[in-house]
Amino acid sequence: MIIAIIILSLISITSFYALYRSIKRNFELIDLLEEINEEIDTSLETLSHYYKRIDEKAKLELFSDDATIRELVEDMKQARQAVLIISEKLTWEKNDDIYVHESATKQEGRGRQR
Repeated sequence: MIIAIIILSLISITSFYALYRSIKRNFELIDLLEEINEEIDTSLETLSHYYKRIDEKAKLELFSDDATIRELVEDMKQARQAVLIISEKLTWEKNDDIYVHESATKQEGRGRQR
């Protein structure tokens, strides 16, 4: 009987320790995800800033007729769109104590507007 109590106590202690480590690791990963989200947001802001500057310069009469410039601007638009799609897949936001993908919340918002 005493051996069973000792074994159960050891199993309980081991389980609590494993649970503690798991919860601690989850919090570390949440912090890491938040840092990644901040970096993505900063990168997107920088990308948008330079995209607007290049777009303004490409609209000047001097350059706007050149096919190479128009092609370059179109390529930049496509590259920007690709980065936005990737960032949307990587960016998560907290909603009602559950982490929900941003595209899901955006789609819900669109559904409400209709």
